[in-house]
Amino acid sequence: MFRLFESFLSLPAPVIALVICALWALVALAVHRLVVPWLCGRDGRKLVRFESEVTSQIALAFGLLLSFNAVWLWDRSDRVQSAVIEEAAAMQALLDDADLLDDATQASAVRVAVRDHARYIADTEWPTLADSSTDPSRPETAVVLRKVAHSAGGAPLLDIVKAAEAARDTRIRAGLASMSSARWGVVLILGILLVVSIGALHGECPRSRKLALTLVTLAIGFCFSVLLVHARPFVGEYAIKPDALRAVAERAVAP
Repeated sequence: MFRLFESFLSLPAPVIALVICALWALVALAVHRLVVPWLCGRDGRKLVRFESEVTSQIALAFGLLLSFNAVWLWDRSDRVQSAVIEEAAAMQALLDDADLLDDATQASAVRVAVRDHARYIADTEWPTLADSSTDPSRPETAVVLRKVAHSAGGAPLLDIVKAAEAARDTRIRAGLASMSSARWGVVLILGILLVVSIGALHGECPRSRKLALTLVTLAIGFCFSVLLVHARPFVGEYAIKPDALRAVAERAVAP
């Protein structure tokens, strides 16, 4: 089931939006055809009166919880993006310090270690972030880089390596973190309740009910589409790419 969800998120954003809006359209159709006639009767007068304040309160709760989820997703994405930049910046700093070393052999060893580690992250580790199978333990290339930095530059270079490792840990932990199913479930239920409330509010007027349900379900569908497009920072059309780390590897092999 999780693999299916990951595959769905990897689709282009317009396709995701179309599928989500279609699902909410089915919900609206069921409300219009089945739920409202059952609640309000065929003539829409069974409830006698349905206050608009009820709909307003449900819409307020739905909007607030939807905003909380959006803030969590975007904050997570910003932290992952910052970690990627910090990781690449630390490796760039290693190359800068390697150029200042008096021993050409040690400088070359640092550059080779940085190149191998950057290539490992970009080519081997990065694809595993998309399917959440990344091993958070320190890879062999990182161990080699730590040893070379310690022998070539001592504590200053070793501190830079530790900064790169800390950024990598943040990238993996934050990037693979997922919002709890309970939070998604509550927002989903509130969305359905909002659609039912809108339908009941227009129980006596089928034409205005169709228009109201269409507008509300489109708004809800677009909101859920935006959340899903940003649900995984390493999956989909807007996935974070290892371009900065590839640039580090290219600089490490440059003359």
